[in-house]
Amino acid sequence: MENIIKCPLFKGISSEEVNKIIGEKFGIRKFEQGRTIIKQGDEYSTLLIVIDGEVSGEMTDLSGKNVIIENIPAPNVLAPAIIFAENNRIPVNVIALTQVTILPISREDFTYMLQKNIKLLNNFLQLISDRSRFLTDKVRLLRFGTIKSKIAGYLIEIYSKKDNLRFEIKHSQQELADMFGVTRPALAKTIGQMTDEGLILSNKKEFKILNLNELYRIYRENA
Repeated sequence: MENIIKCPLFKGISSEEVNKIIGEKFGIRKFEQGRTIIKQGDEYSTLLIVIDGEVSGEMTDLSGKNVIIENIPAPNVLAPAIIFAENNRIPVNVIALTQVTILPISREDFTYMLQKNIKLLNNFLQLISDRSRFLTDKVRLLRFGTIKSKIAGYLIEIYSKKDNLRFEIKHSQQELADMFGVTRPALAKTIGQMTDEGLILSNKKEFKILNLNELYRIYRENA
């Protein structure tokens, strides 16, 4: 349970305070790799916190095609903006990418926690705001961006997290294609073009950014 202290929901809150907030009455649930934790369209009336492992948020469109919205590693909160929504049906399938440990907290219990701890309330409001910004950027990129700008934005995001121009990504080309809503051949062709243009080097899941400024320009102008 010590991993939960690192969750953004509990930022700036001591481990002693977290233990008081959580208490002893909440159990945990475990899911094996590949299991569906919650289905798209299900009512989301219990806040789920990923304590260990990593999950994927995937959306199925009307044609039955899956689009990967994001991968969420522990420790993190699932769908914080949905729990208090009037229509609180979750818009994605949440799949366990690894063995996953989840801490569930009912909406009623979580409401009581927010009323009792101002730091927790502020952290939760920031989570909702950050999620709104992320989803807005994501929709804009998926809807309006070119394949090149989608790749540029993705690589910039990884670079900003790792602070290194050379890194290894988690996704295969097929997973990236699903995430961007494009075909795998089109994605591979664009990666090849970006390599020929001297923007990046790539070898399977290994990437090196050669021209960061140009990647930023492509992302901003086409997103």
